[in-house]
Amino acid sequence: ALYTSLLMSGELQKHLVDTDNECKQMLETIMNGLKKKEKITEKLKENDGLEWVKRMNMLRDLAEEIVTKDLIYV
Repeated sequence: ALYTSLLMSGELQKHLVDTDNECKQMLETIMNGLKKKEKITEKLKENDGLEWVKRMNMLRDLAEEIVTKDLIYV
């Protein structure tokens, strides 16, 4: 019903852009918090690049799951 209402009123594009911006902002906030909590630093990146990539990918997946659950599948 919401989709049809937004589509018919011409507000769908604005709603999608707003949702996308909110998702990106929330993802960045969560990633920053998780990096601090897990102590993932630039020093780790310099000393063990593969471990840094592995841990960052794991955190990104977790953060995307949280954002998707909270903002997309409301």
